[in-house]
Order: sequence, then C-alpha cells, then structure tokens
Amino acid sequence: MAELSAQRVRAKARAAVKRREDQIEQEEIESGELNLIPYLDMVTNLMLFLLASISAGIILVQIDTQLPDKAPPSKNNSTEPKPPPKDPDEESLGMVVLVLPDRIEINSTTGREGGPFPAKALVTLSRTGHEGEQCDGPYMCESNKCDGDKGVCVASQDTPQPVFDYRKLNAALVEITTRRYTGKPRKQDTYQGILMADVRIPYSTIVSVMAAMRCKLPEFGKEPTSCMLPTLDPNLAKAQDPISPDKKLYDTTRAPYDSNKMALFSDILFSTQINK
Repeated sequence: MAELSAQRVRAKARAAVKRREDQIEQEEIESGELNLIPYLDMVTNLMLFLLASISAGIILVQIDTQLPDKAPPSKNNSTEPKPPPKDPDEESLGMVVLVLPDRIEINSTTGREGGPFPAKALVTLSRTGHEGEQCDGPYMCESNKCDGDKGVCVASQDTPQPVFDYRKLNAALVEITTRRYTGKPRKQDTYQGILMADVRIPYSTIVSVMAAMRCKLPEFGKEPTSCMLPTLDPNLAKAQDPISPDKKLYDTTRAPYDSNKMALFSDILFSTQINK
C-alpha cells in the first residue's frame, strides 16, 4: 500500500512538472522570448568536450636550429658605385655665431672657414656699448640709451645688457659671402647659419645678432635698408626676370649673387651653447 502511494506521488509530481513546463513554453511563445538557458548549457558542454579532445591530441616537439656565425655583407661593403661628391660651394658652410656673455665668436663647423671648430674662432668680438662710446641707436648701448645729439651712449635706469660691435660681425660675414659667391648663382643650402647663444643672453642682443647675420648693415649713422631674400618659388622660377617685381625676392638658381643687395645667412638655426 505504501509503495502504491509513492508511485502516485511521483506520477503526480511528474505531471505537475510537465504542466509547468508546458505553461512556461506557452508563455514564452506568447511573449516572443525564448529561454536560452538550455541552449547555453548545451554549447558549454560541447566546448568543454572539444577542448578536451584537442588538448589530448597535442604533440610537443623540439626543433633543432643553429644561428649563423656571420651576418650577411652589408650594402656599404658592396661593390656598387658611390655617388659623386657634391661641390663644396653648393653646401652649407656651417657658419656658427656663438654669443657668450663676454664675447662673440664666428666659426664654421665644416672647417672651410676659420680654425678647428670649436677650438679656434675665425673672428672674436669683445663687448662694446659702454658709456661715452659712439652710437647711432639704443641697440649699440649697454644702457639701452643713446644721446641722439652727441651720438654717444649715456647712463640709464635699465639693467645693462651685453652689446657687441654688430657692424664688425656683419662685415666678417659679408667678406665670406662676397669671396665665395659673388657673380654666380648661390645655392639655397648655403644661406644656412647657426646662432648659438648662452642662456644668459637677453632677447634684445639676439635680435641684433640676427639682423647682422641676415643682411648687410648700413654704414654708421645711415638709415637701415632691407635686402632681397632667396626663394625657390616655382612662379618666380618660370618668370623671365629672376628678381621679383617688388625687388624683395630672387630665384637662387639664376640670379647672380651680390652681397650688397642680397641676404647673407637668412636661414638661421638656433642651437644650444658649446661649453668653452
């Protein structure tokens, strides 16, 4: 009798579970949602079975290798012909204007102007612009004040700034460009100059040095004038006249160089100081 009661209970439980499953399935159909849990269980079991099968079939092997004793010959050691050397006059002189608190030095990194760089300078300029010295503008005075009537530097309340003979600096660069390039087209790369200033040099001094590097300065007491600048403008290269109509630019590939009218070292690069 007890066994019969247990069978009835199990039958009723299975029937209840079946009715509940049918009810859930009907609700999913009516709501448009599917119960993905059984499918995920199936995929998980399948992945575990596949991973177990693959790991059982892995075979670990060792491959004997040997590194080469020598590297293959580089292209530098090949017998290919080297390009012909460039004309030195078509390359930058590496002109360096070194501005220190007590002096200015001019030299060349290529060694084609001056002595061994940076040991021996081509030109060395000491500080000027002291009170009572001649001036034609405040830029020539340490006090930043020039007496226009007397033409001499006078004292002021400004902090003294390092000043140098910018016309001597300019004259040295004019001599170099005149000697090397006058009367022939001057290549674009040769207009490059390096300005190397100590961190203590004020901006006003750097501006004056840059002006001395760019163009030929006027004589003492005369008004400054601008110079023509080199260009590789394709429109000017096609023009009949290598100099622009406004006389400000010129085609470096055709215009004969004249240091009195054209730039000296207009492409100025800034560099860090060399300790000396």
